[in-house]
Amino acid sequence: MRARFGICFSILFATLLIFSVAVHAEEGPELKFEPETQPESKSPPMKYGEKPLLKFGNDSYYFKLGGYGSFRFEYDTAENIPATFTFRRFVLTTDALIASKFRIYSEIEFERFRKIELERTVRAQDGGISLTQEIEGTHQSEIAIEQVWFQLEFTDYIRLQGGGVLVPLGRFNINHDDNVWNLPRRTLVDRGVPILPVKSAWDELGIGLNGEVPLGESGKFDYRIYVVNGATLDFELEEVVKTRDPNRDEIELEGEFGISTGTFGQDIKDAKAVTGRVAFSPALGHEIGLSGYWGRYTPDFLPSHSITSLGFDFLSQFKGFAAEGEFIYTNFGGMDAMLTEFASVVGNTEAEVSSEDSPDLETKIAFKPSSLVENKMGYWLEFRYSFRPDWLTQSWFGRHFSDPQIIPVLRWEQAFLNGMVTGYEALGGVVTLLEKENRFVNRITPGLAFRLNPLAVFQLAYEYTWTNSGKSLGTVTNFLPTTSSNNHALMFGAAFGF
Repeated sequence: MRARFGICFSILFATLLIFSVAVHAEEGPELKFEPETQPESKSPPMKYGEKPLLKFGNDSYYFKLGGYGSFRFEYDTAENIPATFTFRRFVLTTDALIASKFRIYSEIEFERFRKIELERTVRAQDGGISLTQEIEGTHQSEIAIEQVWFQLEFTDYIRLQGGGVLVPLGRFNINHDDNVWNLPRRTLVDRGVPILPVKSAWDELGIGLNGEVPLGESGKFDYRIYVVNGATLDFELEEVVKTRDPNRDEIELEGEFGISTGTFGQDIKDAKAVTGRVAFSPALGHEIGLSGYWGRYTPDFLPSHSITSLGFDFLSQFKGFAAEGEFIYTNFGGMDAMLTEFASVVGNTEAEVSSEDSPDLETKIAFKPSSLVENKMGYWLEFRYSFRPDWLTQSWFGRHFSDPQIIPVLRWEQAFLNGMVTGYEALGGVVTLLEKENRFVNRITPGLAFRLNPLAVFQLAYEYTWTNSGKSLGTVTNFLPTTSSNNHALMFGAAFGF
């Protein structure tokens, strides 16, 4: 249902935007397809990356269709991780300026997605009614709305923005497009071991203001601040079927509760969250940012407890050299109290049918915490240098692509999880087991990128990831399903935008 809604919404949204632009075309300037037809003179052909590939309109009224995509091959040395090609994601974007000061933007993401099929039948059969439902799809697939918002611009320094907006915590979440980065995997802090309350790309439904204020000849101050529904404690239902010999076969319904993006419908908690980021840029290519997030995460059936997150980030470029980084700290207030209160509501975290009542089949229901951590903090630092040698810019690549570059890159990352819940049980509304541990994850990644232009890049990288000795990476990361405590990976990737 969610997948069908996403596809239908994308088609309907694009149709409405094209219709709106067409209406303005009758009243305003003539709309033209970009890029414009080349004159008959022998001017050089357009290079990929110089202009938007699909743009209707001009600077006053326009509609753009764009997007990005990426894939990766990786070989890992840790146990139970086979070498694999991964279709990371394909994202379609629409950007429409339907009036001189009114803009609408959307992103629809297809992550590891190839297909989904749903078949449902209802028929009268054997003196009753037979209902059949079949779902077929690709493993780990997701279709999601990453952004969809309107923006009303009063001036450059006051813009009203509302809808599904990216949470401006740190710099990566608001600049997460795969083709922007020179390594084929997203950062630990934002994705792999998310120190963000919700992994990137994290969006929330709300409204707020943003703007830019010039400072002197080359300086700039910009801000984003929103009131949103906010991240919440939510539940996923997992169905498990096991055959076991000599034990009874098993059917288990497991409800995992963890922190996820807030609702895009009726909020399940009677509170809103506040988030924002301010950034100072003294000159082009240099920026320092401070950001934060605060809001309740418990639903209405539990007492109020809040998330507090703080972020610091920077970017500095000197000719071809660039240094970039981000630090995030997140605290889930009242974690122990929340787990105690949850136990009083759920009663028992496990229940099953006894062997006397069902000698051949064990039926079980269970509630388990998923990635609940009391305090999290982490950072990443990235250093890179862009080479534009003459032999490359004057080669075949230079003739067909706008800005070919060779970019060596090095990224260092650390994530610290303090008070990670590893065991939780309740019986009769009372917590009978609560186990926690402190963990860390380190990763270093040297790489080499061959960038055709700002939109397209080929990526080669070696990655070494490790955690506490004797502990499993699979329990602290969401991308390494292994019992090993370290992993070496060799990766090749490609990412493109249009």
